[in-house]
Amino acid sequence: MKCGGHWNPHGGRNDDESHAGDLGNITANEKKIANFRFTTSKLTLFGDVEDSIVGRSIVIHKDEDDNGKGGHDDSLITGHAGARLDCAVLGHCK
Repeated sequence: MKCGGHWNPHGGRNDDESHAGDLGNITANEKKIANFRFTTSKLTLFGDVEDSIVGRSIVIHKDEDDNGKGGHDDSLITGHAGARLDCAVLGHCK
């Protein structure tokens, strides 16, 4: 919970109406390892501070994100994605 609140509106990575932090669902294998790659124009590692993800947190949730379309009380807030499993603050070194 130390990562703070969630940006809104909530949606999927490719939805027009979603915040930059909606990065989509990932699926882990039976060894709980997830390898994935995606691109998005909603954020960057470099450039304008407003669009940069550096210094921001990323949170992995337990359940699948319904992208705000599940009809649950928390769908539009958290995507009904369940408990927070882990988090990190993103940064880079020279």
